[in-house]
Amino acid sequence: MQFLRITGPHPYLATIQVWYEQAFPMEERRDFTQLLQMLDSPDMHICALVEQEKPIGFIIYWQWDNLIYVEHFAVDPEQRGRQLGQKALQSLLTLEKATYVLEVELPTDDMSQRRVRFYERQGFFLNPFAYKQPPYRANGTAIPMKLMSIPAIEDWNAFQQVSQQIDEKVYRRFY
Repeated sequence: MQFLRITGPHPYLATIQVWYEQAFPMEERRDFTQLLQMLDSPDMHICALVEQEKPIGFIIYWQWDNLIYVEHFAVDPEQRGRQLGQKALQSLLTLEKATYVLEVELPTDDMSQRRVRFYERQGFFLNPFAYKQPPYRANGTAIPMKLMSIPAIEDWNAFQQVSQQIDEKVYRRFY
């Protein structure tokens, strides 16, 4: 599997847009037009997951000196069950950073619990602290979620610093 970073117009973007809009509710993602305007951001990586020259998924992550934050990650629904998500995360985890972080829905139903277990099998820890995903739109509402990370964030102050960094660099800077 190859990570193909997309930094400008690319034929895979139409497919990524379909998966992005199918996999994430509107309140949990930005407008795709806005996402396209961010392609040249040096911190943000929109990568097509490619196998045999075909896109099989995508990952959007932010990379800073001390942290990699996975914003969105999805595999083509027709390709599920082939452990492609696991392989993609294993590749991402080879980047040497102090901390890897991602957001998950509160584990209140079968699907969200399965998602948490999937990330736990990849080495992520479900942090115990309350967290709200900042809104993607200027008048939107924050959504209660959880942060998962490698390693676990055990200190409230460290958790606050990570949360603030994500808020300032991913959410607030674009509206």
